Amino acid sequence: MADYSKHSKGGRTTRKRDLFWFSLFCLTFLYIIFYFYFWLIVKNSFDDLNWHMFGLLRTWIPWYRIILGLTCAVFAYFVIVMCLVLCHVLHGHQLYIHPVHIAVIIFSLLGCIAVTVSVEMMWQSEWTLVLLSLRITGPFLQIGAVVLMTLMAWIISLQWFKLSHWALKLLWLTVYVAVMIGLYISPYFINSPCVTHADDLPNKPLILAHRGASEILPENTLMAYDFAYQDGVYGVESDVQLSFDCVPFILHDKSLVRTTNIEEVFPDRVNDDPSSFNMSDLKRLDAGSWFLQNDPFWTSGDLTDAQRRQVANQTLPTLEELARLGRNYSDSVLIFDLLAPPPSHPCYNLSVNYTIHALSQAGYPLQNVLWLQFQDSRPTGVTFIGDRYIPVDHLRKDNMSMVNVQYTELTDSQIEEYQASNISINMWTVNSEWMYSLCWCMGISSVTSDSCHRLNNVLAPVWHLVPSSYLILWVTVDVLSAVMIIMVFIVQRIRLYGTSFSPETISLNSAARSAQGHRSRNMKEKLLYNMTDGDLVEEVDVRTGHGGVVNQPASSYSMASINNDPYSSRYHNGNTFPDSKYEVD
Repeated sequence: MADYSKHSKGGRTTRKRDLFWFSLFCLTFLYIIFYFYFWLIVKNSFDDLNWHMFGLLRTWIPWYRIILGLTCAVFAYFVIVMCLVLCHVLHGHQLYIHPVHIAVIIFSLLGCIAVTVSVEMMWQSEWTLVLLSLRITGPFLQIGAVVLMTLMAWIISLQWFKLSHWALKLLWLTVYVAVMIGLYISPYFINSPCVTHADDLPNKPLILAHRGASEILPENTLMAYDFAYQDGVYGVESDVQLSFDCVPFILHDKSLVRTTNIEEVFPDRVNDDPSSFNMSDLKRLDAGSWFLQNDPFWTSGDLTDAQRRQVANQTLPTLEELARLGRNYSDSVLIFDLLAPPPSHPCYNLSVNYTIHALSQAGYPLQNVLWLQFQDSRPTGVTFIGDRYIPVDHLRKDNMSMVNVQYTELTDSQIEEYQASNISINMWTVNSEWMYSLCWCMGISSVTSDSCHRLNNVLAPVWHLVPSSYLILWVTVDVLSAVMIIMVFIVQRIRLYGTSFSPETISLNSAARSAQGHRSRNMKEKLLYNMTDGDLVEEVDVRTGHGGVVNQPASSYSMASINNDPYSSRYHNGNTFPDSKYEVD
């Protein structure tokens, strides 16, 4: 990664080129660090990415796992190269960017740009998720950044003292100080709800199983719902559609391709709407084997052989079957979307009636039904909830006391408005412990999760501090950092210039470093010219102070000619010059 300039003529151009590539390397490295953090955070909803790509390509590929692996590899590569760069800088070597590194830098930067455009087009909600994550990770990221920049002070101060122009020194010192001050005060702008007194910590959010325990078992199957109920969830979430013979059944997609073996059983009806099938035909489909084959959450390997056999025998359940199962858990609730069939469907205008009839047939208490979307016909007895932000007065007008929203849809002020008005908030989809902890500290009533079995075991937020403790931690880290940086600059100044300080000392040290670099280049030229027919001779003109390399036969250059040369740098009338600044080694 580093080398010395090989030719004195092209040294300046090479240095500028390498500095440009090193600057681009640092920019790309920061980009890579951001995406390394990004992909770790969006693990909360990575399943959405995989299935979105499945809908586009009609082929299952674990995109998240691939992208995360590539990001980790590139991140590790950049970390190793950066460490090598810092080692070269500490030893005073000139940077030399190898063409292989240049190619990696270009491809990595273009890849980051392409990912940014793709996320902006297809997965825009994840930018909000990253911002939310800073309310949990922000305090620790700030401490880590302060520690890193403090450790870098040794290298930064060394390079700063070597700058010869005062304007450059002022510029880079201003930049460094501004960065450190920004890091020192950044906690003031991090509004983390986890900084609160223990007595003010809200109740733990209730958990709704998203399509059952869908992280460890195939979604929307009785096996997944039964596991969730046994795990003690507050309720389950599902999606209801109507078959062609007017039987409400459980399925999320408007296609049977993703979660059934429709291509094997009805190859000529692969693209048909699920509501165009009779219930007897839907029951012929295998609704579990896809989970074993694709392993979307990397959990199917944890199933026993008996469980795997049971998974392979799962079918699409009816709403009545799910309600009968849930009836055994009287305190639980059932929340669902009713997906309207096409207008040509024979039960188009009666979908609500058939849904209520199925619930009644199962003996399920209607007051435990949370109905997400409702048409013009509003059944009595069930609890209607909003599916987006709705002003409080509108909610009360429609006799609703709960909203079900994605984590990107509510601002802090809207959350506070609902809490002040005693409106419950259910947030979806929450799969990570950090996201669940954030909802906990924010006072969210309940969450919908694929990972109900893991979140049920979370007994406290991942962290929380009382304000006084956090203030002490913040101030202590900042003060120690500032003191250490000042001490590093003092030590570097003493190392380079000694205990006495004067402009002459700085000038002499700069001249010495310049002469050392000049001698190093001349030594390399001597080695190169020794490979030729002539011998290398270096002369320094005392009158001008300029030196040069001449190539002449050794026989024409004798000791006598040196002694007789009145402007020789080493000898004058056979005596050595006392002034060492004209001496060339």
